[in-house]
Amino acid sequence: MTLFCLLVICKGEGKNDDELSDDEEGIVEEDLSDYIKEGDILYKTLWKPKDCAGPTEDGDDVTMVMEYYGQKEDGTEVEMEHALTTKIGKGQTIRTTGDGLFGMCLGEQRRLVIPQAIMRNKYKQILPGILDSVNTYLEVHVSRINDMSWHQFQSGLHMAMLEPIESEFCSRTVVDGDTLSVEYEGTLENGKVFDSSADRGQPFGPFVQGRGQIIEGYTETLTGRCLGERWRMTVPPHLAYGDSGVGEDIPGGATLTFDVRLVQINDDIWSEDVRNKKVLKWEELYKPEVCEEIAGHTDELYMHYDATREDGSKFGSLVDNNPPYGPFSLSEKATFVPALDYAIPGMCLGERRMVSVPPRLGWAGGHHDTIMVEIMLVKINGIEAEQFAPEGPPKVEL
Repeated sequence: MTLFCLLVICKGEGKNDDELSDDEEGIVEEDLSDYIKEGDILYKTLWKPKDCAGPTEDGDDVTMVMEYYGQKEDGTEVEMEHALTTKIGKGQTIRTTGDGLFGMCLGEQRRLVIPQAIMRNKYKQILPGILDSVNTYLEVHVSRINDMSWHQFQSGLHMAMLEPIESEFCSRTVVDGDTLSVEYEGTLENGKVFDSSADRGQPFGPFVQGRGQIIEGYTETLTGRCLGERWRMTVPPHLAYGDSGVGEDIPGGATLTFDVRLVQINDDIWSEDVRNKKVLKWEELYKPEVCEEIAGHTDELYMHYDATREDGSKFGSLVDNNPPYGPFSLSEKATFVPALDYAIPGMCLGERRMVSVPPRLGWAGGHHDTIMVEIMLVKINGIEAEQFAPEGPPKVEL
């Protein structure tokens, strides 16, 4: 679970010109009677999704990204950010009781009031430079619970990713021009179901992504999705049916919630076989009879590579007549292509492997397809493979 937290410091009177102003510090004066007391912490819910995914439970992995006002080493008071990774549970930094963070839904926002004693004994240990104050207001937004994640788009759309597909099982991500079908259930803000693929007896589709054949909320959330992924999106009126609505079922100005699963991308249809088909893999194409050197995590390496995309286009050091890529070490920044970094350990000097590179484990610039990459390890710690001796200056980027 990832928690995005905003710490707002309340300080006493009396400050000099170098201190933050009230507006800068975010001093809060409010009635605490509507807060709930949990141990020494007070909290209240600021916002909560209509449909609760989660809630947080004992044993959940937690990452807290905290924003707070702190003091730098030179004494300057500035806004700081710190990421904390832990679990929820007894003996952990975030406990099941007493911290006001247990039982939160994905996307929920709470405001916590942290007493000075708790701040000194606990939060000052985990938040570098945090200012000491009588009470600290902590705003918490749950953006991840284990595999589920919360996304807020600039358009105003909210999306809870409920069943993501693991990167090594995702062969393709949606781009404009893809032919798609989805299973769905649509509900109004009062919870009434106005339409569903189950009631219709079939998925919605096929339709073409990016061609205006569906509401904009669908188009926005479908981009970059993998086959089989399921999400729940809350779509504001301007991304749905606007002020006009649709017939008697969807009134004008309605905010709609859709529970969606992507079940078709072009010729690929979602099934249990597809769910269990691992895309990330590699095979040996050639291996020297005598393995003189073996690639390890700390070795200095050079390699040639030849990549073929879904449309048949090619790129790589051999195709582009470039020197081999390197030097690189798997213990440092490696190749910047995670799939290749998984495939290289254990390769012999001079060995060739074919690696299937899924889009989410590929090049940082992004690609929607699985790329087949032949890699050839040509140099390990200064020792060169005879048939692939590097020529010219080293290549520093893939």
